[in-house]
Amino acid sequence: MAEPMRQRLVLPRVARAELIAGDAVEELGRRVGVPRDTLAEVKLAVVEACLNALEYGGGEVEVELVAHRDEAPWLEVAVVDHGPGFNPEDQPRPVLAAKLHALRKRGWGLELIRRLMDEVEITSRPGLTRIRMIRRTGGQ
Repeated sequence: MAEPMRQRLVLPRVARAELIAGDAVEELGRRVGVPRDTLAEVKLAVVEACLNALEYGGGEVEVELVAHRDEAPWLEVAVVDHGPGFNPEDQPRPVLAAKLHALRKRGWGLELIRRLMDEVEITSRPGLTRIRMIRRTGGQ
């Protein structure tokens, strides 16, 4: 088993900072052989997690990327903020029909992340929210 590749980013609260994380996911994933379609989905999940963290976290956002070069490469990403925290179980799951007619097309972030990634673990309390995501490329 090869040593995983790691990268850590600190995103400032500035416009489009989430795209820095998306680009880093793409670069690291390419280097270990993650397929293009998988990378696009992981990128979208990470950008969504970063957008939420930047909006609700109240400060800088840390992104930890790990690319594993096993038989089938896989990615692990953690997005961390130090905001007020939230209870993931209290977040409403969006309903497509309702969202199509809503004026505000928000509220899809966590649902997208859950659907695009193989594993999602959310830990949150005041001062620390961590969303850990894993996406495998091999036959699961």
